[in-house]
Amino acid sequence: MQVNIGVILEDLKTGKTSRTQDSLDKLNALLEARFNACEQDYSIATIGRVSKAEGGVGTVSIRNKTGEHFRLLIDAWATKANTTMKKPPVPQSRLLDVPSDMDLLKRLDDPAMRAVFGQIIAEKNKLKAENRILKQNAEVVVDMRPNQIIHTEQVAQQDTIEVLPSLDGLLLQGDIEALEDAINEDQIARRGWTVSKYGAVKDEDGRSLFKNGFVLAIQKVLSQL
Repeated sequence: MQVNIGVILEDLKTGKTSRTQDSLDKLNALLEARFNACEQDYSIATIGRVSKAEGGVGTVSIRNKTGEHFRLLIDAWATKANTTMKKPPVPQSRLLDVPSDMDLLKRLDDPAMRAVFGQIIAEKNKLKAENRILKQNAEVVVDMRPNQIIHTEQVAQQDTIEVLPSLDGLLLQGDIEALEDAINEDQIARRGWTVSKYGAVKDEDGRSLFKNGFVLAIQKVLSQL
């Protein structure tokens, strides 16, 4: 983007003390070097840390109310670099980018929703543990012989199957409304979030807030009520 940094710098230096002007010049030189190196991190935390290490203003001075001129200069260079002063996300694997169930639970502000999802998570973990145990101990035998006679003694030796209760009566009306609100399209759009085709909820920067299957899982729970 075409941004005249020289004009902006001179305007920011107007009426400032010689010390502040020197600080602006040092900061400008640092920002110009980062721009030429194609750096994309123009966050106050990063610029302040690097600037202080080179004898310039630090993060606190930039963040202070009196440091507005420093922030304006940083913002100008960020705009020139087609980015913002927001720290860019750290590249990482998709596995590390997906929050854990407990991380997602902590992000819920509504106590009722936390209670409901906490119970759902607990039930899911319990079923996963039981499924893992069954896989470890199950021995499947496929017998293609026709008209096999199964004696009662053999039936008695087979494992029993536990039928889990339905969700009817488990959730209060307030819990149901909280779940419906969590996947309400208008509410999600109002927060600047989006829902992927796999049911994940992502923020305005495309980072996952709730992993794949989140919206689909709630829809399945609501369909059982």
